[in-house]
Amino acid sequence: MTLRLPHYDSTKKTTKIPDDALNILRDGFFAYLGTADLVCEPHVTAMFYIWDDDSKTIHLITSKESKKVLNIRRNTRVSVTIDQRDPKSPARNSGVMVKGRALLVEMELIDDELTVKYLEKYVEFLGTGYPLGLRIAIRVVPQTISYWKGTNFYRWKNRSS
Repeated sequence: MTLRLPHYDSTKKTTKIPDDALNILRDGFFAYLGTADLVCEPHVTAMFYIWDDDSKTIHLITSKESKKVLNIRRNTRVSVTIDQRDPKSPARNSGVMVKGRALLVEMELIDDELTVKYLEKYVEFLGTGYPLGLRIAIRVVPQTISYWKGTNFYRWKNRSS
């Protein structure tokens, strides 16, 4: 029996985030945020998000009392995955995984333009009376971004983090 090496050996390293990965980050609908508590128990949650091209960060909004916020207060390392699935051919699936540090930011400190984009993107689900005062933003600063399309893998590393 032949043992295959992990896909890392075929991962292409890039100096910029691939355009296809940026398109997924900009246009994706759900992000899956992974956090861990003090004993490394994982917690993954599907969430709404917005990508900011200028700062190259992801913003997610949640309840101040959520499990993920409690986890981030203790461990800022997170992972976020956004994918596009093709139910007819998994070989055409694509996605982005961001590994980085999360910062908790009070809503009044979030740029108004980002807040408006977030609310416009999800107004159908949030409604017009979404209580931002009871929420907190999670800003994810990427350390690495992995992108895949089918069986091709790419990896971008943030040189400034």
